[in-house]
Amino acid sequence: MRSISIADKGTLELSDGIYRLRWNQGVTVELEDTERLVAGLDALGDGKPLPLLIQVGGVTFTYASRKVSPPAAHVSRIALLGSSPVDQVIALFLFRFYQLPCPIKYFTSLRPALAWLRSRD
Repeated sequence: MRSISIADKGTLELSDGIYRLRWNQGVTVELEDTERLVAGLDALGDGKPLPLLIQVGGVTFTYASRKVSPPAAHVSRIALLGSSPVDQVIALFLFRFYQLPCPIKYFTSLRPALAWLRSRD
């Protein structure tokens, strides 16, 4: 497993062919943080798109940060993992207003999220 710190606000890991992004509880993700995320995907990646699990529980995203999405060259699908109605509202906002480069789905449990990321459908 390889990992990169994202501005002391989170950690991006590559493990078993899946990127795992864990934002620290209570942080506000800003434009610079999402740009560091994209750079981290580039540094950890092996030249092909891989699935990405993002834990969004208890995290706030600025308007500017929500406009940056991982490039299709890095990410094949995205699972958002949250635990509250606020997390789900954030996810639904992303689904509705932004053109993402790949399929994206919201989950409240880790196992189904990982199963979906590993699936080919």
